[in-house]
Amino acid sequence: MRVLHIDKNHPLLLEGLRDLGCLNETDYEGDYDAIRSKINQYEGLIVRSRIPIDQELLKRAVKLKFIGRVGAGMENIDVLFAKERGISLINAPEGNRNAVGEHCLGLLLGLMNTICKGNREVRS
Repeated sequence: MRVLHIDKNHPLLLEGLRDLGCLNETDYEGDYDAIRSKINQYEGLIVRSRIPIDQELLKRAVKLKFIGRVGAGMENIDVLFAKERGISLINAPEGNRNAVGEHCLGLLLGLMNTICKGNREVRS
């Protein structure tokens, strides 16, 4: 199975897919037209959010079986059209939960300890 990666990701993803028997190919620089012109050769597509995966691109993806979205949101993928074409969609909806939790705790601590007010007072 040929998989096209159009955005840089952690090397473990490439290794894991390779271990499953996939042939990984990368195109981190190609624009929308370049990806659209060759998408018909791939069974898998790994994306982040650099290029929109819209109907025009999906119509040309005649072999595509899955789209892997490295991240939580699917806003750059035409989800309904992909599902109509029988393309499986995979994302990581909880991939950033630790970072979100840490950020919230930091904001709460800053608020409770008036860190922003103290910072402004010290600077003035």
